[in-house]
Amino acid sequence: MENRQSPPEHNLFDAFREDHAVLGRGFHELSQCLRGADAAGAREAAERIDTTAGAHIAFEEKHFYPALAHMLGSTEVRRLYSEHGKGLEAVRALLEREPGAPLPEDERTRLMELSRAMEAHIAECGEMFAAMERLPEEDQAALYRELTVWRERHPRWTGLAKSG
Repeated sequence: MENRQSPPEHNLFDAFREDHAVLGRGFHELSQCLRGADAAGAREAAERIDTTAGAHIAFEEKHFYPALAHMLGSTEVRRLYSEHGKGLEAVRALLEREPGAPLPEDERTRLMELSRAMEAHIAECGEMFAAMERLPEEDQAALYRELTVWRERHPRWTGLAKSG
């Protein structure tokens, strides 16, 4: 018989990791399309990101980052919001383009920089997991409930009101 504690009822850690994996794949795909000058593929990747990332972004910006502000500090939290802004800027710019329209080199370069910044943000989520584990169990459970509500709403990222 193992002497381990039973896992908590909520799965905030697993849900957060799952969301980051989806977001990471989306921005990796977007960056690949931009590197390859595939404007149509980049627009399609942006569409997928917009429809899959909204719940997680809303959760982070409206609930998770505020809950971590006392641990991370306001400067770090502002940086996290700023990085989201870069990802959103890339997604919006691509969605505003006509499907199939060529992507000028200067715009492709700008969008690649924005996408890479968001990829770096996603890759650096280890700090978020460590901070999450320091939250009291009841706070983690409450945050998981908020994430669940956002997942049920399934908002588009571009449809969220700017926060932060």
